[in-house]
Amino acid sequence: MPPERRQQALDAQRACSLPIPPLGDPGAMHKFFLEQIQQGELALSMGSIEEGVQHFAVAVTVCGQPTQLLQVLQQSLSPSVFTMLIEALPSVRNQIFGMSTLRTSGVKEIEEDLE
Repeated sequence: MPPERRQQALDAQRACSLPIPPLGDPGAMHKFFLEQIQQGELALSMGSIEEGVQHFAVAVTVCGQPTQLLQVLQQSLSPSVFTMLIEALPSVRNQIFGMSTLRTSGVKEIEEDLE
Protein backbone atom coordinates (compact mmCIF):
# COMPACT_ATOMS: atom_id res chain seq x y z
CA MET A 1 0.00 0.00 0.00
CA PRO A 2 1.49 3.40 -0.96
CA PRO A 3 2.33 5.67 2.01
CA GLU A 4 -0.33 8.25 1.11
CA ARG A 5 -3.03 5.55 0.91
CA ARG A 6 -1.90 4.16 4.26
CA GLN A 7 -2.14 7.64 5.78
CA GLN A 8 -5.62 8.16 4.30
CA ALA A 9 -6.74 4.83 5.77
CA LEU A 10 -5.39 5.79 9.19
CA ASP A 11 -7.03 9.20 8.97
CA ALA A 12 -10.37 7.67 7.97
CA GLN A 13 -10.12 5.27 10.89
CA ARG A 14 -9.46 8.19 13.22
CA ALA A 15 -12.48 10.06 11.81
CA CYS A 16 -14.61 6.98 12.41
CA SER A 17 -13.81 7.03 16.13
CA LEU A 18 -15.13 10.57 16.59
CA PRO A 19 -18.00 10.90 19.07
CA ILE A 20 -20.62 12.14 16.59
CA PRO A 21 -23.68 13.55 18.37
CA PRO A 22 -27.15 12.52 17.18
CA LEU A 23 -28.60 14.62 14.35
CA GLY A 24 -31.75 15.07 16.40
CA ASP A 25 -29.81 17.43 18.68
CA PRO A 26 -29.10 20.57 16.61
CA GLY A 27 -27.26 22.26 19.46
CA ALA A 28 -24.87 19.36 19.91
CA MET A 29 -24.34 19.07 16.15
CA HIS A 30 -23.56 22.79 15.89
CA LYS A 31 -21.09 22.55 18.77
CA PHE A 32 -19.46 19.48 17.17
CA PHE A 33 -19.22 21.28 13.81
CA LEU A 34 -17.55 24.33 15.40
CA GLU A 35 -15.15 22.10 17.32
CA GLN A 36 -14.11 20.38 14.10
CA ILE A 37 -13.46 23.74 12.41
CA GLN A 38 -11.45 24.97 15.41
CA GLN A 39 -9.45 21.74 15.65
CA GLY A 40 -8.76 21.87 11.92
CA GLU A 41 -7.48 25.44 12.18
CA LEU A 42 -5.34 24.56 15.20
CA ALA A 43 -3.86 21.50 13.51
CA LEU A 44 -2.97 23.50 10.39
CA SER A 45 -1.38 26.26 12.46
CA MET A 46 0.81 23.64 14.16
CA GLY A 47 1.84 22.09 10.85
CA SER A 48 -0.32 18.96 11.17
CA ILE A 49 -1.76 19.23 7.67
CA GLU A 50 -3.31 15.74 7.47
CA GLU A 51 -4.98 16.11 10.86
CA GLY A 52 -6.34 19.53 9.94
CA VAL A 53 -7.69 18.20 6.65
CA GLN A 54 -9.48 15.38 8.48
CA HIS A 55 -11.16 17.79 10.90
CA PHE A 56 -12.26 20.01 8.01
CA ALA A 57 -13.56 16.95 6.13
CA VAL A 58 -15.65 15.94 9.14
CA ALA A 59 -16.97 19.51 9.44
CA VAL A 60 -17.95 19.57 5.76
CA THR A 61 -19.60 16.17 6.10
CA VAL A 62 -21.81 17.16 9.05
CA CYS A 63 -22.44 20.71 7.83
CA GLY A 64 -25.95 21.67 6.81
CA GLN A 65 -24.57 23.68 3.88
CA PRO A 66 -21.45 21.84 2.71
CA THR A 67 -21.22 23.62 -0.64
CA GLN A 68 -20.98 27.02 1.02
CA LEU A 69 -18.44 25.74 3.55
CA LEU A 70 -16.33 24.28 0.75
CA GLN A 71 -16.38 27.66 -1.01
CA VAL A 72 -15.13 29.38 2.15
CA LEU A 73 -12.45 26.74 2.70
CA GLN A 74 -11.33 26.99 -0.92
CA GLN A 75 -10.71 30.71 -0.42
CA SER A 76 -8.93 30.31 2.93
CA LEU A 77 -6.83 27.15 2.40
CA SER A 78 -3.86 26.76 0.10
CA PRO A 79 -4.66 24.94 -3.17
CA SER A 80 -2.70 21.85 -2.09
CA VAL A 81 -4.48 21.61 1.28
CA PHE A 82 -7.87 22.17 -0.36
CA THR A 83 -7.10 19.37 -2.84
CA MET A 84 -6.25 17.09 0.09
CA LEU A 85 -9.58 18.02 1.67
CA ILE A 86 -11.53 17.16 -1.49
CA GLU A 87 -9.69 13.84 -1.73
CA ALA A 88 -10.41 13.03 1.93
CA LEU A 89 -14.15 13.73 1.76
CA PRO A 90 -15.35 10.42 0.28
CA SER A 91 -13.63 8.23 2.87
CA VAL A 92 -14.61 10.48 5.78
CA ARG A 93 -18.18 10.68 4.48
CA ASN A 94 -18.36 6.89 4.17
CA GLN A 95 -17.00 6.41 7.68
CA ILE A 96 -19.39 8.91 9.24
CA PHE A 97 -22.44 7.84 7.28
CA GLY A 98 -21.68 4.26 8.19
CA MET A 99 -22.50 5.20 11.77
CA SER A 100 -26.14 4.63 12.57
CA THR A 101 -26.45 7.95 14.42
CA LEU A 102 -26.29 9.89 11.15
CA ARG A 103 -28.80 7.94 9.09
CA THR A 104 -31.40 10.58 8.24
CA SER A 105 -32.95 12.13 5.17
CA GLY A 106 -30.35 14.92 5.31
CA VAL A 107 -27.63 12.49 4.32
CA LYS A 108 -28.82 12.30 0.71
CA GLU A 109 -28.85 16.10 0.43
CA ILE A 110 -25.27 16.38 1.68
CA GLU A 111 -24.07 13.62 -0.63
CA GLU A 112 -25.65 15.38 -3.63
CA ASP A 113 -23.97 18.67 -2.67
CA LEU A 114 -20.57 17.00 -2.54
CA GLU A 115 -20.84 15.35 -5.96
